[in-house]
Amino acid sequence: MTSKILSIAMSAFLCSHAVAQSKIGLPVVDLETQFYQEITRSENPEKPTIQGIFEEVPDGLSNKDIQPDCDPRRFEDSILGKNLTTAKYFQAARKYFEKCSRELTSGSWLGIPGLLKFSKFQYPFFSHPQVKEFTVKLPSGVRVPGILALKQDPRPRPLVIVKCGVFCSAAQGPSLKSYLMHLFDQSPFNVLLLANQTGMDYIYLNKMVTMGGWSEGYEGLEVGKWMLTKWEHKDRISSVHFMGISLGGNAAVMGAAFNDKYLLESGKKIFNSVTAICPVVSLKPTLDNLYGGQVVGRVFAKMTKEHFSEARNYIQDVPEMLTDDKIPSRTGLADFIGDLNSTSLQRRGIASTPQSYFKSNNFWNWKEEVKTPLMVWASKDDMVVNNRINAQVIEQNDFYEKSPWVGVLNLKYGNHCGFSSAYGFAASAAVLRTFVLNHSPEFVNSYSVQQEVPWNYGFKKLPIQSIHLGQSFNFYSQSEEAKVTFRIYNSQGGESCYEKGPWDLNTCSYAKDFWIPIKDLKALGARVPRTEAEAQSITREFNTKVEFRVKNGPLSGTNSNEFVLRWRHGFE
Repeated sequence: MTSKILSIAMSAFLCSHAVAQSKIGLPVVDLETQFYQEITRSENPEKPTIQGIFEEVPDGLSNKDIQPDCDPRRFEDSILGKNLTTAKYFQAARKYFEKCSRELTSGSWLGIPGLLKFSKFQYPFFSHPQVKEFTVKLPSGVRVPGILALKQDPRPRPLVIVKCGVFCSAAQGPSLKSYLMHLFDQSPFNVLLLANQTGMDYIYLNKMVTMGGWSEGYEGLEVGKWMLTKWEHKDRISSVHFMGISLGGNAAVMGAAFNDKYLLESGKKIFNSVTAICPVVSLKPTLDNLYGGQVVGRVFAKMTKEHFSEARNYIQDVPEMLTDDKIPSRTGLADFIGDLNSTSLQRRGIASTPQSYFKSNNFWNWKEEVKTPLMVWASKDDMVVNNRINAQVIEQNDFYEKSPWVGVLNLKYGNHCGFSSAYGFAASAAVLRTFVLNHSPEFVNSYSVQQEVPWNYGFKKLPIQSIHLGQSFNFYSQSEEAKVTFRIYNSQGGESCYEKGPWDLNTCSYAKDFWIPIKDLKALGARVPRTEAEAQSITREFNTKVEFRVKNGPLSGTNSNEFVLRWRHGFE
């Protein structure tokens, strides 16, 4: 047991000391985390930030033990194998969150604390053996820095390409960590994360200013085409799906429109589906609103100026526009971005004005109906990308409200892409996973097949006053055993336990641990983790794909001591 304790201690140490690496030799500054922390300090100047208080290695589960009928697995069951239309998918997703949002968010961090928590999730993914730095060189000569995560099994499977948000490089920032967990660890997909065109690594490689969905949406399409036709492992792709986060969401909505127009030589579309996460839909109004904010506006303006000051060391098209005396105050930054980008376009031989630049980066100026399955996933409490002038406009638009292809999942919480802080990792991953799978007919049927094995490690019968609340796996670096934990409610565990009931946030539960040889779990896809990052990844994988079941349903909510493990293949 001593070796197990040492393994756990080393895991915690390595996690808390993970440092992002850059493939171009530049110092990596996690601007996203800095942004969220500065917002927190600005909102609470008299309340000191306690380092590490929110730090957490996500296990892939919900934020608390969930009532069985709201388990995200039940949502997935309602989607898979049903051959749902895109419109029916959105109906099912909205129905699930209408029913279960209160249960999922009970005890969660919301608002600014939730955003800070989102920035503190730990995942040193560059030490995962299956995650590598990756650069796509397009026919235009543009080099797009990225991060490629590949499953060990070479079978063809969906490839998800993700564009991150403003100032985001291909590094271990909060959004890329969180969505890599959802799409790679908690899903059966290969994943390519792409730097934003405003990321410092992108600027360093390409020496130019460019920003917005018009250019990034087309670039995403070009990357998808390159992966399908030029990538050395293109035979591992069964379908391609595009996602964009925040400013990358502007690339997603525009990319969905371009996807209908710019086809492969075979006449097929490049993307089977597109997901825009907390997206910028209209760039100019969003920038005006963002820089005009009293707290967020001041912080974002400061970071914009600092970013421009660093970028001028590498930019060759408009360097004279980025001197300190040329960068305006906060109120003039939105117009300055228009001038900067249109001048860059002109110097590259593309006719442009600030007005035409912003018009091109407004989704509403695309007059043709989008016929690529497009999910807009947003939150009404977004304090960065104003929901009212972005996602809500699509949600309430008469045309798209009735669209068979486009839908908006506009939730109450999530504060700028941090859905996992509000609704938990299980539900957040389930949304992304099911939307892709519902639009991957070539893959979903094999994934939907489930297998079972009995639990053969003994389990004493629970007393009548106890029921199962939940179960979890934990894997550890280079350990040949995995820990399985059963959380159990005891109605007689305290003075108010009976009144509160099993699903309330209380101290009326206890845990039972079992150490299982990994070789006994080989049929389920278990393997000995080579690094701490891989151990975290396999932990999330098993907590997503494996469910403890009794004859008529989940083990949770019963007091049975006879049960099976049911799982889906395809994650390995």
